This record gives sequence, structure tokens and C-alpha cells, in this order.
Amino acid sequence: MNYSQYVIYLPYTAAWHLFRLFRRLLRRPPSVAFYCGNELDYVVMRNVMRHLPAARLVVKKRKVRRRLAERYGVNRCGLYPAFPDVVVMARHVARKFPGGGIVRIGMRHGAYHFKDFVSARRYNKFHTYMVTSRREVELARSRGIRSATAVGFPKLDPAFDGTITGEELRCLRQELKLDESRPTVIFTATWERSGMSAVRKWIHRLEEVAAEYNVLVTLHPWVGDDCADIARAAPGVVYIESLDVLPYLMISDLMVADMSSIIAEFCALDRPIVGYRVTRGTRLSSEIQGMMEEISEQVDTFEQMMDAVERGLAQPDRRAGARRRWNRVMFESLDGNAGMRAAELILRQLP
Repeated sequence: MNYSQYVIYLPYTAAWHLFRLFRRLLRRPPSVAFYCGNELDYVVMRNVMRHLPAARLVVKKRKVRRRLAERYGVNRCGLYPAFPDVVVMARHVARKFPGGGIVRIGMRHGAYHFKDFVSARRYNKFHTYMVTSRREVELARSRGIRSATAVGFPKLDPAFDGTITGEELRCLRQELKLDESRPTVIFTATWERSGMSAVRKWIHRLEEVAAEYNVLVTLHPWVGDDCADIARAAPGVVYIESLDVLPYLMISDLMVADMSSIIAEFCALDRPIVGYRVTRGTRLSSEIQGMMEEISEQVDTFEQMMDAVERGLAQPDRRAGARRRWNRVMFESLDGNAGMRAAELILRQLP
């Protein structure tokens, strides 16, 4: 249990009421803040923020503010604590904004729930928790989560609304010096402490894959630094340093994965997937396990993976029907307007 919420409750609530009084006296509109604990939070939320230009970005640490300025050109960014009327976040830290007056809105960090839901209590601390589909709302309610509302996954909007252009993708391929005569395979892995990571089954053998294909690697931020170092050092391999991986997914022909939510993003792009079989884990979802059996070719060993990659590239449409079915389950709509739907929902919550 985190006791800081009890320590800050009275001083924070008093300060919040004071700030709200000043806003009303000055006839200011209600204040909306997006709370960013790290760089990935910004990547997840920015396609909602662009529809709410008056909203304020608030970060936890100065180093996060520096990174956002350097990497994304963010020049309007405050430091926590902040005292908004409405706060939006892509993490379960509603406790940082206590008191009954603040409207707290949560949103998914990754597409759908590739790890089973955490406790309903953590979701129900939000007035509204934005999830990616109506099916997810149904599942959330069956677990006692009352706050879930479907909007889609705003992080994917640029792939469907024309924001990321063909010319940009061509330039990215050139920048990465990819061989245009070879298919591109992207490897990904979830964090190891989840018990669902397959990273150790391939990380030491990337050079063998790079002998046949263009190879990209993106890892969950909590995967051990040694894995990232191995990928960086592997000849012919591009390790993706950026947390904004969508353009890299769009230039990839096939994904090799385990149980990372980035699989949903690749499925949305309707590309073939090879998945290392996962049968146990701290938050393994039986629904996602069944989905992976349908949308990906499941393997257990590196040798099986190499054979499956060859087959997947030769027959990319083999599981297209299953991908389309699961896209309808995981996403409210892949129309490029999820961020707008989220913004409209936030505006409806204004006091």
C-alpha cells in the first residue's frame, strides 16, 4: 500500500480548493492536465492532447521535461504538483490527485489488456477509465470495474489518419540503411518479471536472423539492460531507442513476439506474427493466450521460430481473417479518430 496519498491528502486538497477559487474569481475556464510519469506516457497520450490545445502537460521529474523538449519539441510543460479540475493519465496513480473535487480520467498504456486486469479498486479510483473496445468494457464490468468506457487506442491514430506518410516511412528505411531486397522482421519482448517474456530464447542469436533479414528490436522498458546492450551490439541489427515505435512497426513485414501489448498494434496493421508460446505468468490472460493461438504461429524454440518466419513472410495473408476478427474485439474502431473520441469524452467531464 502506498501511504503517500494519506500524507498529502489534506495539504493537497486545501491547495486545490484555493486554486479553483482563483480560477473562478478570474473567470478562467476549467483546467485540464495530462499527467506524465515518463516519456512513454506522453507518446501514449499525445494524440488526445492535440485535440485539446488548452490542456496542460504536467510531468513528475525535470529530466522527463528535458527529454520531452529535446525529443518531441514540447515547450509547455509544468512540474507536479498541479491542481487541475480534470486530470488525465495513462497509469494507475490517481492517488497523486486526491480529493472529491478533481475529475480523474485514466487511459490504457498499451492496446487492450495483454496482462489480466489489476484490481477493480485501482480502476474505480477514476471517474472514467478509457479502454480500447466495447468488449474490453464488458470484461472490465465482469470484474467489478465500473469506470470503463470504450474509445479505441489513440496511439495508433497516425497509422490510419495519414499523419505518418509513405514518404516518411521511405526516409526512415533509408535512415536505418535497410536492404530493400530483404523483408524486415521486428522482434519484441515483454518484461521478464511478468513470467511471459521469451527474450532469452532469441536475444543471443540475432546475428543469425540478420544474415537473412533486416532485423529491428524493441523491448519493454523494464527488460534488463543487458538485453538492450546485446541487441545494440549485434551486427546487422537495429535496436530501436525511441519509445515512439509506430513508424518502425509500419516498415516491418513480420513480428516475433511473446505476450507484449505491442502485438495488438501490429495486428491492427494486419501483418503476420510469430509468437513464442506462453503458458504461465503472473497475469496471464486466457483470452489473450487463445488469441495468440489464432493470430500467430506459435513456436517454442529458435529453430521453430526461423521456420515460422519464413512461412509467415511467404504467406502473409494466412491468418488475416483471424487478425481482422481480433481487431474488432480489441479496438473500438481503426479509423484514426480515437484521440478525438477521447478528447470529446474529456470535455464532457468538465465541471
